[in-house]
Amino acid sequence: MSDAPLHLPVVSAREIASRQVLLALSVRGTPLAGAHTVPGQYARLTFEDGVPRQFVIASPPNSPTLEFLLKVPSERVDELTTLGPSDRVLVGRPHGDGFPIAKAEGHPVLLVGVGSGVAALHSVIEHMLPRRTAYGEATLLYGVRYQNELAFTDRFGTWAGHGIKVVPVVSRPGEGWDGATGYVQRQLPKRFTKPAELCVFLCGLPEMDKAVAAALLERGVGRDQLHRNW
Repeated sequence: MSDAPLHLPVVSAREIASRQVLLALSVRGTPLAGAHTVPGQYARLTFEDGVPRQFVIASPPNSPTLEFLLKVPSERVDELTTLGPSDRVLVGRPHGDGFPIAKAEGHPVLLVGVGSGVAALHSVIEHMLPRRTAYGEATLLYGVRYQNELAFTDRFGTWAGHGIKVVPVVSRPGEGWDGATGYVQRQLPKRFTKPAELCVFLCGLPEMDKAVAAALLERGVGRDQLHRNW
């Protein structure tokens, strides 16, 4: 099958958090249908400037749409959210190993991400929902600087209803925020009942990754239990 990028029609484009646009593109009837096979894979998008840029796929595998969480300057939000069904975006074939989701089956799952890294974890969670009984307890620790940067908040209730605990963490809280504050590594449980059974998926800044990994190792979680999508 050709790896040449394709022009895919826009299904929707909406701002779901401050300066973050969720772009959905249809793959129905195209060679890219079914090409996204594992949560955490990437694809290259090319907009009008002609520069291909790599973005993690936010939708679950084998979805009729490819979704991308685009973090953009405020002046580009209106430009992107005016895209509609008559518009096309050039998209490359999904690539990358993604997360080893099969390793999570039968285990408690901890998902840790910051900023737009939550897109990859969104793909994991949406993949898990229709297969929820295949996994143990699941928790998402999701860190941002300001509360208006939290994406996918409209899904938090659904995830919680499926037994996935969602812990938003804001490092620079503003007025009205009564949730967790600081950095995600500070919100890790002090201990795990069965640390050797935990499956961890990480996606975010290198500093966060390093700090979370160190904290988990101190709690008895092995390095081979920590998984990234790169």
